[in-house]
Amino acid sequence: RKGLTLECVAKEVDSTVRFTMTTMMSANSSAISQAEELKNQGNNAFRKGDVQNAIQCYTSALECISNNNGGTTGSGSSRMASTLLSNRAMCYLKAAETQSQTTSNNDMQQSLKDCIDDCTSALERLDDAIIAGSEDNNNNLRGKILYRRSKALVVAATSQNPDDDAKEKNLNRAAKDLLQLLSFDANNKEAAALLRLARTHHGKLGGGAGRSRISRSLDCLRRALTGTGTGDDSVANSEEDKPNLDPLQSLRILQGSLAEEVTSSAEDIGRRGGVAVLLQIARHGIPMAEKKKHEQLSPQTAEQCRIASLHILSACCSHDPFILKYAGRDTLAPPIVAQIVEEEAALSNNHHGGGSADVAVAAMALLVRLIVHWDRREVTRFFTPKILPDGSVEEAVLSMPMGGEHVSEVDGSSVCRVATAAFLWGSGRKNGSGPSDDTAGSSSDTRAPRAALDLLSAWTASDLDALDAASDACYAPSSSSSSKQSFRGKKASHHKLTAEDIRQMKPRQVATHRRREGEYQRNNMKRAIQHISAFCSEETGGLDAMLSCAAGTEDHRLRREVGLQIGRMMSVFEEDDDVKKLLSKALGCTDWKVGKEEDEAGGDGGLSTLTIEELDEEKEMDDDGREAGSENSELLVMMKRGQLTASLLLGKPIVGTWALKYAWSDGNGVEELKELISSNDPCAMSIASELVSAASSVESSRPLLLPLVQEGTLEDLLIHPDADVRSGAASCAAKIGLASKALSADEGEVMGLLDVAIELLSEEDEDELKGEDDKAKVLSFTKQVPSLPKASADSTSMDRGIEVMAYLVSKTFVKEKVANGYKPEGSPANRKTALQRLVEIACAPKSGDAQMAYGLAGIFNLLAVSIETLRKEAFIGKEITKDQYDQLQALGKTEEEKETEAEKDEKEGDNPSSVSERIRKLANANVPRAMVKLLEGSSSDATQEKLLEGMGRMASESSVRGIMIQQGCLTTCLYLDKGDKPNETEKKILRQARSCVAKMLVTTNPGILTVSQRSGSVGPLLKLVKDNDALDLMHFEALMSITNLAGFDNETKNTVVARKGISILGYAMFSDHEMVRQAATEAMSNMIPHPEMMEYLRKTENLRVWIAFSLDYDENFGCARAALGCLAMAVPDPDFAQALVQSQNFGEMIRTLMECGQLELMHRVLVLIVGLIEHGGECHEAVVATKAGPFCEAYILSYQDEKKTMNDFNFSPAERGSLAAILSLAKEVTKLLR
Repeated sequence: RKGLTLECVAKEVDSTVRFTMTTMMSANSSAISQAEELKNQGNNAFRKGDVQNAIQCYTSALECISNNNGGTTGSGSSRMASTLLSNRAMCYLKAAETQSQTTSNNDMQQSLKDCIDDCTSALERLDDAIIAGSEDNNNNLRGKILYRRSKALVVAATSQNPDDDAKEKNLNRAAKDLLQLLSFDANNKEAAALLRLARTHHGKLGGGAGRSRISRSLDCLRRALTGTGTGDDSVANSEEDKPNLDPLQSLRILQGSLAEEVTSSAEDIGRRGGVAVLLQIARHGIPMAEKKKHEQLSPQTAEQCRIASLHILSACCSHDPFILKYAGRDTLAPPIVAQIVEEEAALSNNHHGGGSADVAVAAMALLVRLIVHWDRREVTRFFTPKILPDGSVEEAVLSMPMGGEHVSEVDGSSVCRVATAAFLWGSGRKNGSGPSDDTAGSSSDTRAPRAALDLLSAWTASDLDALDAASDACYAPSSSSSSKQSFRGKKASHHKLTAEDIRQMKPRQVATHRRREGEYQRNNMKRAIQHISAFCSEETGGLDAMLSCAAGTEDHRLRREVGLQIGRMMSVFEEDDDVKKLLSKALGCTDWKVGKEEDEAGGDGGLSTLTIEELDEEKEMDDDGREAGSENSELLVMMKRGQLTASLLLGKPIVGTWALKYAWSDGNGVEELKELISSNDPCAMSIASELVSAASSVESSRPLLLPLVQEGTLEDLLIHPDADVRSGAASCAAKIGLASKALSADEGEVMGLLDVAIELLSEEDEDELKGEDDKAKVLSFTKQVPSLPKASADSTSMDRGIEVMAYLVSKTFVKEKVANGYKPEGSPANRKTALQRLVEIACAPKSGDAQMAYGLAGIFNLLAVSIETLRKEAFIGKEITKDQYDQLQALGKTEEEKETEAEKDEKEGDNPSSVSERIRKLANANVPRAMVKLLEGSSSDATQEKLLEGMGRMASESSVRGIMIQQGCLTTCLYLDKGDKPNETEKKILRQARSCVAKMLVTTNPGILTVSQRSGSVGPLLKLVKDNDALDLMHFEALMSITNLAGFDNETKNTVVARKGISILGYAMFSDHEMVRQAATEAMSNMIPHPEMMEYLRKTENLRVWIAFSLDYDENFGCARAALGCLAMAVPDPDFAQALVQSQNFGEMIRTLMECGQLELMHRVLVLIVGLIEHGGECHEAVVATKAGPFCEAYILSYQDEKKTMNDFNFSPAERGSLAAILSLAKEVTKLLR
């Protein structure tokens, strides 16, 4: 007999939960109503001229919202707060006007500062208040706030004796606010007048000379160009106004102004005629006057002036109004900018050398700016019209002119000429007598071709995401961080609907937006195809220039980038036939329809060969002027076709297979591929290596490569001394091998591929590798070859090695080999293991932004997970679980097949204990630190997601959490949580980062953390608890981590309270998942005895919930145990004890829990009873009324013979200890009540 059981109290629990949820949901509405009343009182006081009383009313209203018990502010309360701050700012501005006449200047300046601060806070709160269909209202309020802040800034700048720097800063800020206001309210006369006033004051700065530093710099540049003064000799009396001021210094001053504040500085440059001056310098440099020949600028300085002027124009063009006002077709025409690139490219092809790649790159960056502006302007024009609730579009807005009609779109001919010239940079003297070092203008200079790739990416952007990528990539070095933030805030992709947008819009509005988005996509796709077709046409020669660049460069990475760009452009085409028509001639194909139907007869081979020979004879007679019979000419043609085929395999795999099988030289592609491999030309073999790597990734093209493997041709690439050539072949071998079940199951073949991957990762030079026989083992199917030379920093061999490794680590035995420090047999003693090398590469500078970063993240991720876990994760969010799927599959298998599968699983041996051991080895090998380095340097969302996923998997092993924290994982994850207003992708990354924090802190001793780590972890953990899109497991781990941290010290408890943690945890107690409810209850318990927590528990409605949770032990025992423990811990507080005994259900709770028969609950309730009795008075009487004394006496009598009781009821050791403690407490209760 363990105790008596009373009736279930589920009804009480349900009613209490509903009451509490209703109370919590109404709290925010009540706070807004109270704030509205105070706001009206403040408005009335302001109308009566009682400014101070109005300020007090608005302040009280703000405090009412901030003290809202819910702890969260929705869009309604955010907008209310923004309105209150705006009104209070107006009061401060009015007070400043009064104080300027009656009190000291200090009082006025303080009022102006308060006004500016309130306006800034109001804008921040307004950004949080996103209400569907309220754009006009938001703009109305935003306009008021911007006007009040700008007016306060102008008044501050024109008040008594501020220094010139402060005046200029305030006037610049005011101009920025007013320009933003006028961008959506162009007819605001007050704002326009205030802007004119600000500009008037701005023009008076500069020591009385009447010119700002921008004006002085532009005047200096004009004098340098013309050799004359400004016409006013009286102003040339200071040192910095002398005609011999360095022009480069003047340009640096302009760049500095833009770095400080791009909006007003760009406006000032444009208004003062700076575009014409800067463009003239960019085109012709700075010719000094005849009498100043002895002061001629050096060639290096002259070039720097041209580059700086282009950078300044590019930075100015990041501000859209600047382009609309000052960059028209008559002032900054794209053909003029294009001419700069063409002239520099022509000089680079001169046998005597010349041409500045930096100037050309800067000019192309400016063209990208203009392209991006035009594209973004079209996006705005297309998506600006408001969609009404009935699904119609506002006609007035639709017909409204956008302005800037004088701005011409960047013409296609200019882009094509510029890109073509850049791709052919230095090609005219590749075999000449010019300089051969990597200097500006040399054939090995890759800066211009890379800039041309950026230009093409922007010009051929086919969707909103591609446009944003081009926007992010086109910042000039002179751009400031503030201008970047402003520019990036105007994402084209923000027009895409999010889940929140769909919830707030009417169905017809959503449908209309979908139609509009589809129409824009079709139009933009059509335009992109037109651009690509024009560039790739034979008349333009752009595609041939790209292929010539790829075939002629010795930079393997540039070759890959060119190939990827061609592939991206071809992927825009929806129809494969359009690509075939466009590229058939470049591939040497006479009929683009070839291959539409597989040839059934095999007798056409000879005829096909004859046709090829006839075409080759014709080509020998006329091949673009090349010498007849030239082997180099024929090889170049094959290289171009091979590069084009490789690009198609990357961007259009089906067309790429067609090209390799049918189109390349009319079906002779594989044979010419063999010729490239056997040519011994480094560039040709590199292209062949890229091609076989790309072809092996496409299932339909893999069979075409089998002859290369069978004949041993691929081996020529595998043993090549150039690591970049070997790498592509090794990648091909890995993909073909793993695609073949027979080869994939052969452990020896897989280990051979692993050896090759490790060799590709190696950076040791030849001397270090010289060993016993000066030989190195490469592959089981390769020969002994001399040791491999060191790969350059720009080599793609490491990329390929990581690619091969990423394929191989899907095998369990490869994971074990790598984790256990594998290196190829016969390696020198000083050779690093595969894992050490991967960690070293990951920790290298700038590794996070390298192409290999995602591959490294994938490798580390796979090493820390089992195949079984990956299978389970694949079913998350599906309608069927993994176990259910396995059961369905088993129904169709014979017993023999089941046994074979079980043997295979057993052979894999990737059980949980193996994975845990592997994770421990990874941690000891500094893999967490490597992942941190990659995460810190990565700007790729996909790479960050993969790294955080890997960190989370490693953190699932409790024994390595401390090591991960020591190696920086926790700090890095916390740093990721600093951003505001994330998009959907960023939300997913933040969720993963917060989940990693939760996993690491579940069992970690908080004492090993720094104060900043403990306090900094609280916010992300609470956000994860609030995240409705997070998994229940994430919620549970976050709550357990909060429990761990909150129990450490009072400082952490204070942080939880400051972050509104009590209300957040209170909501989590009502989760649908039992374990989450229990974890939230335990987290709340660990907040005892914080004053805020005690105040929370003393409230009647909250206390009812906790009593109900304590009584719900039949349905949720863990939650009941935690809730009752919390009440027992809180009893020493007299006020809480008083509130508890006065609660309506106190007596029922005591009696029910004493008789429940659950030893853990009985122990806790007796602790609670002892605490209440010790308070005496009303608490003592309340306990007596529950009949706790007689119950305890009866309980003691029932178990007088404790030893016999233990034997009779067969208690476990844990239950025996609990029973002994309960009997001891029962005796104490009996003693205290006597």
